[in-house]
Amino acid sequence: MALYQCLLLGAPTDGQAAVFTATFDDCLGLFGLERGRDYTIDRGITADFSDTTATVAVFFGADGSVYPEAARLTKLGVPVVPIVSSAVRVSAELPAALRSINAMFHDAADTSLRRLVTAALQCLGLLPAQRRVFVSYRRDESADVALQLYEALSARHFDVFLDTHSVSVAADFQAALWHRLCDSDVLVMLDTPGYFTSRWTTAEWGRAIAKHISMLQLVWPGHTPVRESHLATSKKLTDTDFNGARLTPAVVADVALELERVRSVSVALRHSNMVGTLRTAIQDLGGSVEGVGQKRSVILKLPSGNPLVAYPVVGVPTSVDMHDCIDLSDSRAAAVVYDHLGISEEWRRHLDWLASRVGAVKWLRSREADWQLADIE
Repeated sequence: MALYQCLLLGAPTDGQAAVFTATFDDCLGLFGLERGRDYTIDRGITADFSDTTATVAVFFGADGSVYPEAARLTKLGVPVVPIVSSAVRVSAELPAALRSINAMFHDAADTSLRRLVTAALQCLGLLPAQRRVFVSYRRDESADVALQLYEALSARHFDVFLDTHSVSVAADFQAALWHRLCDSDVLVMLDTPGYFTSRWTTAEWGRAIAKHISMLQLVWPGHTPVRESHLATSKKLTDTDFNGARLTPAVVADVALELERVRSVSVALRHSNMVGTLRTAIQDLGGSVEGVGQKRSVILKLPSGNPLVAYPVVGVPTSVDMHDCIDLSDSRAAAVVYDHLGISEEWRRHLDWLASRVGAVKWLRSREADWQLADIE
C-alpha cells in the first residue's frame, strides 16, 4: 500500500494536472519516493482510494466548480489546498464548503506550480510547516537588500531570520543566531565583494555547510565568488536587477520562487544525510533498515530483532515532533532523531527535560547514533 495519496479536485485543466504531477514527482523523488510504489496522484477519489493512507487534496477552483467529495474527506480530516485565480474570485470559483479555507492564488510566474506543490507536501508532513530562511549579509554592503528580502519574504509567509530584527532584547546574540541557523531550511547568501572578509558571515557560510543547509547565493554585479559550495544555487545579479540600493520587484519575486525549489532540496538532503547515518550505524551493530513510513519516518530492525520507528527531524526538534513520533510508532519503540550541533544549550536542556517526562520516546543525536543505538534493546 502507498504511503501517500494526492487528489486533484475541482476543475484542473489537463495542463495544470500535468505540470502539478511533474513537479510533485520531482519533489518526492528527492526523498527517494516513487509514484505507484510510495504514493499516488489521482483526479478525484478512485476505487483504489484508502481511508487510512496519509492524504492531501488540491482543489483547482473555477466558475461553477463542485466538491462532491466534501462529506467523505471532511469526515476523514483530509487537508484541502484550494487555489483560485485571484482573491476577488474566491466566492465565484470555490464551492461554499471551501470558502472558509485560506486559498492560494495563481501566480503567472510560477509556471511549475511549485508553491502549490510545496503547500501539499507540508500538509503531508514531508516539508516542515514553518518555512524558515536565514539571510546572511555584510551590513555595510547589502543592508538595504537584506531588509527588502526580510519584508518581501515575510509577506510571502516565510519565517525570515535577519540579525537586526529577529533576536530578542537581552538574549545571547550569537547563541540565538546559531540556533536559528540550525532551524533554517535555506541560507540566503548576499555575496558581496566583502562577504568573506567578515568573521561572522564566513562562520555563517561554514556552519551552514556543516549542517548541510542549502544556500541561495545572490552574487553582486561584477563580483566573482571567492568560495564555492556544492550546496549553493547561484544567481548572478546584474546592474539592471537593482533599483538604486534595492532589487527590482521582479527579481525579488524570482528569488522567492527559487527559494521554494531550494527549500525542498535542502530538507530532502538533510533528511537523506540523517537516514544514511542511521543506516550505517544500525548495520554496523548488526541490525538493518526495514523501510520507510509516513512523515519521513524510518523503520529500523535492532540487533535484537525488535523494531524501532525512527523519526528524523530536520532542524530543531520540538514537543510536536515527539507527539508525531508517538502517533507513528503504533506501540513500537520510537525515537526522535536530530542533529544537536549548534542547537542552543537552553533548548538542549529543554529536550532533556522532555525525555525525562515522556518515556515512550527516545532521543537520538544523529552524530552519535551508533553509540546511542547500542543501548536500545
